[in-house]
Amino acid sequence: MKIGAVIAEYNPFHNGHQYQLETFRRQSGLDYIIVCMSGNFTQRGEPAWMPKHLRARMALLGGADLVIELPVYFATGSASIFAEGGIAHLDALGCVEELCFGCETDRPLEEHMKLLHSAADLFVSEPDEFKQLLSLGLKQGLSFPAARSRALENLLDTCNILNQPNNILALEYMTVLKKTGSGIRPFAIKRLGQGYHSTEDSDTFASATALRQKMTLSGLSGDIPGISSESLHIIQENYGTCLPAQLSDFSSIFAALFMRNQEHLTDYTDINEDIANLMKKSFDRYTNLPDFLLSVKNKAFTYSRLCRCAAHLMTDQQRLLLDRSRKDGCAFYARILGFRKEAAPLLNQIKQSSKIPMIGKMSSCFDLLEGIGLEMMRADLLASDIYRTALQIKFGHPLKNDFRQPIVII
Repeated sequence: MKIGAVIAEYNPFHNGHQYQLETFRRQSGLDYIIVCMSGNFTQRGEPAWMPKHLRARMALLGGADLVIELPVYFATGSASIFAEGGIAHLDALGCVEELCFGCETDRPLEEHMKLLHSAADLFVSEPDEFKQLLSLGLKQGLSFPAARSRALENLLDTCNILNQPNNILALEYMTVLKKTGSGIRPFAIKRLGQGYHSTEDSDTFASATALRQKMTLSGLSGDIPGISSESLHIIQENYGTCLPAQLSDFSSIFAALFMRNQEHLTDYTDINEDIANLMKKSFDRYTNLPDFLLSVKNKAFTYSRLCRCAAHLMTDQQRLLLDRSRKDGCAFYARILGFRKEAAPLLNQIKQSSKIPMIGKMSSCFDLLEGIGLEMMRADLLASDIYRTALQIKFGHPLKNDFRQPIVII
């Protein structure tokens, strides 16, 4: 039995994602594909455009065999935290042989992978010259990602590979695989069609950004290219009752929690003293969350980081718990969001090989988990409740909580 995996958000699942799964399965000769997917908040700190159980259904219809949830502490982390958490959970299953990710490059894929290997070696070894260049960039007021990118460009002919989101994550995956000595092998596929953040229309491979923008603005009127009929049907069935979710929908929730916790902001993941002071200084003019974050944004702190800070505050992500989790290996459970009936042999294999408990029925988590694992699960449940409450307020429609939402089985 050969098993591969993908770490993803599927926000929403589109033709490019389906192409990746189909190509990965065919070229690697896989029997099963596991997807470790973000829950209701994304790596950029924004709420997912649609709920996780609907995105899991799309993934299963599009080629995945099993979807597990990446806990919110890692799903909303920086690229390195996101990669570390995803790979730790796949490693803990004890059966994943390959990890597939997309790359954006005009080079031959083999040449691009050699470049990523060299860059990952630098990130792992962190030679003095690299540290000095990184430190110089930070002293000049650059954000950490920008400073690291410039340091890398000075040491390698990278041709700005870190300007593309897929390449950033690809490099982080390879760095984590090397740093942890994981037995999982990297498998890259060249991204087709529009760039990750492109808002241009495409008949076949539109970006998730373009699809979200078009469907939010159009209300699903007209043609929606770039997404399968199955995925579009799921969106149409649920549009206006539990999707779309937007950052502005969380403005009141964030404001209330900010006022309550403004004296303890640095207790939360990713919020340092500088960010805390900028937020407190700007809060008197607060009208909504997106505009507030834009007002705080500067050369040193990117909008994405500030979105993550907001998500960490709303979902009560404590810095100390993340530190303890990473120290103890990151992975404490694998929560099943959905699976295909034909994947029963895969589930049996995981039961035999996994180092962490599989959580199917949510009521069992209190019996199966303890310590850090239980605290991480409580954070996932809180994140889901925050997300669900914001959408109930927006649409005036009650939604199922995590204990009442059944596993997706197709």
